Amino acid sequence: MENKTIIQFFEWYLPSDGTLWEKAAACAADLKNTGITSVWLPPAYKGAAGAASVGYDVYDLYDLGEFDQKGSVRTKYGTRDQYLTAVRALHDAGLEVYADIVFNQMMGADETEKITAVDTKPTDREEQISGPHEIEAWTKFTFPGRSGKYSDHTWDKKNFSGTDFDQATGAKGIFLFDGKRWNQETDSENVNFDYLMGVDLDTDDADTYKALTDWGSWYFDTVHPDGLRLDAVKHMSFDFYRRWLRFMREREGRDFFAVGEYWSGDLKKLLHYLNVVVDGMPERTLPERTQNPSGSFRQEADERTSAAEGTPLTLFDVPLHYSFLRAAQNGQNFDMQSLFTDTLVEARPECAVTFIDNHDTEPGQALESYIPEWFKPIAYSMILLRENGIPCIFYGDYYGVENANESPILDLKKLIRIRSRYAYGPQTDYFDDHSVVGFTRSGDSEHPDSGLAVLATAGAEGTKYMALGPAFAGKTLRDALGRHNDPVRLDEQGGGVFHVHGGYVSVWLTEPAYQDIRIHF
Repeated sequence: MENKTIIQFFEWYLPSDGTLWEKAAACAADLKNTGITSVWLPPAYKGAAGAASVGYDVYDLYDLGEFDQKGSVRTKYGTRDQYLTAVRALHDAGLEVYADIVFNQMMGADETEKITAVDTKPTDREEQISGPHEIEAWTKFTFPGRSGKYSDHTWDKKNFSGTDFDQATGAKGIFLFDGKRWNQETDSENVNFDYLMGVDLDTDDADTYKALTDWGSWYFDTVHPDGLRLDAVKHMSFDFYRRWLRFMREREGRDFFAVGEYWSGDLKKLLHYLNVVVDGMPERTLPERTQNPSGSFRQEADERTSAAEGTPLTLFDVPLHYSFLRAAQNGQNFDMQSLFTDTLVEARPECAVTFIDNHDTEPGQALESYIPEWFKPIAYSMILLRENGIPCIFYGDYYGVENANESPILDLKKLIRIRSRYAYGPQTDYFDDHSVVGFTRSGDSEHPDSGLAVLATAGAEGTKYMALGPAFAGKTLRDALGRHNDPVRLDEQGGGVFHVHGGYVSVWLTEPAYQDIRIHF
């Protein structure tokens, strides 16, 4: 089986010029050749900010850049036709396409409605701090620019549970609508963290749930995504995606990949969510599928990389992201032996999507926690070359961030190719020092010249003896990142003393693999 590698194909500060879909199509072959297997595209539907919307201020799920709404026909990224063309181009290149699903909130309603509501305490959403009173809320979505094409469903106050603004008085707060309650199984921050922004979808409402399954059916028939990224899952009833994913998978007849964004550095919260959603998912029978001996599934008619690998839902490993941040901030004072302590990839590796940064961690964003540039090659080596977790590359690290005048991360494309071709076989860890840590991969018979040794430090330079196994006895390894000119000749145990410069990483490959990397970079 080939190693899966996802790229998040956007960042927050992309120009609003409608060219991203065209770029995705044009870059498909390069992404595939580098070693990317899956492309996560941003929300494709019209947001309240129209052509300036990143996509999380959802206005019309059915408008993929086709209708004159919110001041433009296209979205920030292009038109509907350009979007579908990009998806086809990525598929034609042998890449999977993951769609970004935003169901927690909507914004930019067409009309207001008068609603009886109560004020709730911001730090304890279950505590009501006023009696019932009337507010005027932006809850009526009629989509006049679309005129009922694809769906005649409109949204109104019955589909929502709360909002944060009263148009009549200009008052701001967290207003719970009369006859509604916040979803009861959500993150415990603020006692109940159902409400996030805009108007909050009531996913317990039968009409709301049906509207979302109807849209999902239309979207899969129209776009044909291979998997989904699920936004803000901690703000929604934990039971919702268990039901919705089961419905969609049974309809599609395939166990497509899904990764949820549960933003918390607390591993216990992620594990609880997985216990509810993944471990609580019943077994299901999927038509037209072949089960491999390993228990994973494959589509007979689909030659693209298998995505789900039998796991109903994965989560982004936010605790690991924060561990990388602490390591980068503390440098030589950070204990590198603890890098993976209390992380999802350590606790439930089959459910972990590892990452370094994303659009929310960029400077100026609500979750700003950007990993310093010097540490990123170390961090990427730790998610790309180890055996556990599915790594997700950030667009800004692959292409650079024009708005911030940031260049692509040094050696990142090399590391992706090394993962794709050579990071295979059993792993042996050498996390036995405060500063200098490493690991080896022993390769396998399916991938010629596979196997490697990795040594990294956030402090001063150092050395370490590491072994790949007797099959490598007498072989010569070279640093594919080019920091060390002298090769390491392995002993009868396939071991040798490897070196790393301070604040960096060295990646040692067999001579043929090393030459392959030199040729391509």
